[in-house]
Amino acid sequence: MERKKSVKLFNRLVIVYTFFQYIVAYGSFILILVFIYYISIGQLVRYEFAHCSEAHVFKNIMMEGLPFAVLLTLFGTIKRKNSSSKNWAITGATALVCVISFFIVFLTTFTIGFGAWITESILYKHKQSNKIICEQLYDIGAFGYGGRRIVEIKPVFNYWILPTPVDTAKINKNDWIFVNEGGELK
Repeated sequence: MERKKSVKLFNRLVIVYTFFQYIVAYGSFILILVFIYYISIGQLVRYEFAHCSEAHVFKNIMMEGLPFAVLLTLFGTIKRKNSSSKNWAITGATALVCVISFFIVFLTTFTIGFGAWITESILYKHKQSNKIICEQLYDIGAFGYGGRRIVEIKPVFNYWILPTPVDTAKINKNDWIFVNEGGELK
């Protein structure tokens, strides 16, 4: 009777551990795919984070998490049915890819657009929709500010925005209210 209970408990633990392995392995694969998208196609997409703090958190997770995600793929690649030499080869290759990804992350930190557009002032608010026209500076961290733009911002799901360059001399002033409020930059 005691043995049956311990076998049942062991079987449940194996199921939980296997589920944990799948979650960690597939979660790390997803993080790697998001990183690849971010450093390639994601650089061309016009959508931006609504707040620069969210953008910085996302970029930090992507850049600092990649080497760990590569290591965590071991949960999905090492299997008991593989031979010992095959598992050691997988472990060695994964460790090598982890070290390479660390250097890639280190090098891309200085090359990919890690700055963020910060709203210096909100110039206009639309009378009927949730759009604003604002003046923004490109914050490049320790290097200061890299550029200036005036854009119409359309919110997308509270977390993203779609900025569109606009000439304030050509807008229909009947649709917009001049507010000239301070933005994120104090």
